[in-house]
Amino acid sequence: MFKLIKLFQLFAAVYTAAFFLYGEQTLLPKVEYRVGKVELIEETNSSQKRIYDLESNQTITYGTWIASGKGSRTEFQTENYTLRLGSMSVGTWNNPTSFWLHSGSILFCTTEDLVMDFSSIEAKATFSGRGTFIIEALKNGGFKFIPLEADGKIITAQGGEIKIIDGRMLLVLGQPSYFGDAYDLDVMLLVKSSRLLNSFPSPLPTFGRIGLSIYKQELKLRGKYNALIGDSPTKDKLHLWSFENKEKE
Repeated sequence: MFKLIKLFQLFAAVYTAAFFLYGEQTLLPKVEYRVGKVELIEETNSSQKRIYDLESNQTITYGTWIASGKGSRTEFQTENYTLRLGSMSVGTWNNPTSFWLHSGSILFCTTEDLVMDFSSIEAKATFSGRGTFIIEALKNGGFKFIPLEADGKIITAQGGEIKIIDGRMLLVLGQPSYFGDAYDLDVMLLVKSSRLLNSFPSPLPTFGRIGLSIYKQELKLRGKYNALIGDSPTKDKLHLWSFENKEKE
């Protein structure tokens, strides 16, 4: 928690300015669902840190840090999109169109075309379009960008822009940020195994599009293998587990 508070101090000035710029003009993120232990850390007028439990139906001001405990998760709704924070995750909104993930994972879902910045300790990318995807922080400071279904592009300072392909995971690394390797993942396997998708009471508005993405991928990858991508301790190493399809022809 001490390290988290030190990080909060580093970004507090920027986030406070963002709140005054956007806070009264844009609908703040609102808690739609919470389970387990989720805490908020915010700076008071006296520059002291206030730590308290997240409440149902609460709105989140920009610059407030959100930290979830083991087995805990929460869903936020804004005017344009849904954002879910997974277990053992820490993050904050810089402003209405920018989210900073320190650790753990988030799910982002929008049915409207928009531009949104996502950043981690040592990486940043801009999403432009609409869709549903998961972002997971890596030990090397970068993050995994995992699109379940999307129509748009992802942009980095050094890597330029790449058209998003359903099920094709991208690594976003470094400062200035660039794209690492790309991997085709089994969307059905992700849907079955990810609690960001299947451990919330309300289905995502893009549920039908995710199903279509699964169907198209099954036709394309039938007879190949399923894969799970683990963490990346350095920029040159990535943990990969593959499961060979042993079905007889």
